[in-house]
Amino acid sequence: MINGCFNKVIMRYFIMSVFFLMIVTACSPKSLPTVFEQREGYAMLKVSHETTKDELAAISAKAEQQGIVMDYSNSSFFDNGRLQILRLNVVTSEGYKGQTTADIVNLQFRYYGFLYQKDGQPAFKIGEIPE
Repeated sequence: MINGCFNKVIMRYFIMSVFFLMIVTACSPKSLPTVFEQREGYAMLKVSHETTKDELAAISAKAEQQGIVMDYSNSSFFDNGRLQILRLNVVTSEGYKGQTTADIVNLQFRYYGFLYQKDGQPAFKIGEIPE
């Protein structure tokens, strides 16, 4: 009798531990390194909670060589330089423009940024960018 009750208690704690582990794992931020691809008539930026202010500065300079102006000056950064709140405005040389915002919660699980493809469909998109 005591042995049966003990086994039920152990099983209950085991199930609760597995459930707790699943919740913690699901809530952990994803690994989302910054992505910037650029070639003639094409540029794509994906930023996340791992993106730094220095990365955005370097990417902005490269994009400007292609006639793409990125303004992230109203974004917020943690003390370690990583992105906390994204506020991004983009204008292309063809006149496409847009803005997007994302807080740290969204940046931990999704990429945000822009896609510009001169001869593509869509020619310009800003906001959440799929992995």
